[in-house]
Amino acid sequence: MTEALKPLPVVPLPASRRHQIADWLREQIVKGGLAPGAQLKQDVLAAHLSTSPGPVREALRQLESEGLVHHIPNRGAFVATVSADELLGVLLPVRLSIEQFAVEKASADPAVLSELQRLVALMDDAATRDDLDLLNELDVLFHETIVKSAHSEHAMQLWASVQPRIRMQIHRLARRHESMSAIPEEHRALLHAIKTGGPEVRRSTLHDHIVTSARELLSVAEPD
Repeated sequence: MTEALKPLPVVPLPASRRHQIADWLREQIVKGGLAPGAQLKQDVLAAHLSTSPGPVREALRQLESEGLVHHIPNRGAFVATVSADELLGVLLPVRLSIEQFAVEKASADPAVLSELQRLVALMDDAATRDDLDLLNELDVLFHETIVKSAHSEHAMQLWASVQPRIRMQIHRLARRHESMSAIPEEHRALLHAIKTGGPEVRRSTLHDHIVTSARELLSVAEPD
C-alpha cells in the first residue's frame, strides 16, 4: 500500500479536509491509481496526506456509501471491485433506463442539444491530444446533461448513485478503443440520433452506446 501511494499527488487542502480527501481518493480509485482490492490503511493514508486519521476515516466511510470502498471486519478497508456481470447486468441497465427516460426531454430542448454539440467538439479536441482523462470527464458531462434535461431530482440521484462504480470500469475500458477519436465519434452518432431519430431510434441507439459498446470492449484484450 505504501509503495502504491508514493507517486500519487497530494491534493487535499486544510479546508473541507474530509471532502477533499474523499474527492482525491475517488479519482485515484476511478482512474486506477488505487487498484481494485488494494488495502486502504488509514494510518498510511493519513501520513501520506499529512493529516490525522479522523478525516481519512470519514472519507473512507463516504466512499463506502458510494460503493467504491468495502470494509472487511478485522481486516480494514479495501478498494471495491466491479465485475463484468455487475456492470452489464445491474449498473448499466439502471443507467440506461434513466437516460432513455430523460432523452425525450433532451431531444426537444435546443439549449440541451447545443450543449451536447459543444461537448462533442471538446471531445474532438481532447482526442487529438490523446487526453483520455479529459475524454472520460466529457463523457460523464455529456450523459449528465441528458439526465438533467428531465428535471427530475430522483432520476438524477439514482443516476449519480451508480456512476462511481460504472466509472471504475468505463475508465479502464476506454483505453481499449482502437483510437481516441472513436469516443467523440460514438457521441456524435448518439447526438445525431437524439436530434433526428424518433423515440425508438433514440432508445435503441442509447442501448447500443451504453450497453452493447461496453460488452464489446470487455471482449477486447487490455492494451500493453
